[in-house]
Amino acid sequence: MQTSRETSDVTQRAIDTLLHGCARPTHSPILKTPADYGLSFEDITFRASDGLMLEGWFIPAESDRLIISNHFSPGNRYGYAGHLDEFKNPAGEINAIPRYKALHDAGYNVLTYDSRGHGASPDPEDGIIGLGLKEWQDVAGSLQFAQSDDRMKKMQISMMNICMGGNSALIAMGKRPELFKQVKSQILMQPFNMRSMVEKGFSLMNADIARLAEFEALYVQTSGYDLDDHDMRKHISSVTMPTMLVQVRGDVSIDVSYIEDIYKALPVEDKTMFWIEGSVLRFDAYKYFSEKPAAMINWFNQHML
Repeated sequence: MQTSRETSDVTQRAIDTLLHGCARPTHSPILKTPADYGLSFEDITFRASDGLMLEGWFIPAESDRLIISNHFSPGNRYGYAGHLDEFKNPAGEINAIPRYKALHDAGYNVLTYDSRGHGASPDPEDGIIGLGLKEWQDVAGSLQFAQSDDRMKKMQISMMNICMGGNSALIAMGKRPELFKQVKSQILMQPFNMRSMVEKGFSLMNADIARLAEFEALYVQTSGYDLDDHDMRKHISSVTMPTMLVQVRGDVSIDVSYIEDIYKALPVEDKTMFWIEGSVLRFDAYKYFSEKPAAMINWFNQHML
């Protein structure tokens, strides 16, 4: 049993860890490129809708179909170096490139990039990420780029929107709906509710839940946002395209009833719930379609062929 001093120390570490991850995550390195998997690709840059320059990849295919992929935090377009000590994660390395290869081999062009404060893209001017509340401008910029670039502007578009990328896309749908009018479908993977994730984080790290209010105050002071600003249930009404919602059913880092609420509230008839079974690790979802791409390919094929 912990002493009060030990509990205090554990709780402070939990607060520091969560605040760092929510506001100033360390840029995870890009360890592989599509060339490592035999794919031709181009390094590209484009501006988010607020002008911030972002870095990414365009992987061309012989088709008129394009997938735009928006990543999770603290990952990047490559994935996440969760096998390295500095970035240690129980799920290990997350490598998104086999997912891009599966899409390419199925006849899809791929546009993917690093959101602000991640990978090779710069931090926001104030150094604080928004976990979607700023990054919606990155999603908007990716669509503006695809819809104006000579290679992509006549392509059909679908989207892979993952965790932070999912929250970002949902907010962008409300703020810039005209950019999504031609989007054929999306896979929406694990959009998150920060309050639930922080509460679960306190529990998993054996921190004193009585100090949650202290964390909330620090988060507001650091970022300017409340925890409940990250509740996507108030943004889900902006979805207009067919949606596959994906979630690790046993995810211990969030109350998955939130995902059930999201699914019920999706205002489209063409929707499906895809549960990933046999894991309690949230990050296992991020490598699932790299290892088992069939359901992903089938979904996109249904809406773009």
